[in-house]
Amino acid sequence: MKSADQVALEAGNSPAIIFKHYHELTTEEQAAAWFSTLPKPGQWENAHDYDKKKRIVTLKPTVYSI
Repeated sequence: MKSADQVALEAGNSPAIIFKHYHELTTEEQAAAWFSTLPKPGQWENAHDYDKKKRIVTLKPTVYSI
């Protein structure tokens, strides 16, 4: 868990803005559901490789032809 000061520094805002716009109470279950949101099947296949097990997204190399 981070302090409001640390979050504000990382977000480029003040602690007042963090509390005004982002601070609200949620349950552990709500937080887990939010952070486990994944792309729909087929949504990212054209540009990304997604490892669901490791939860890692990597960009596919782009090949340009002229």
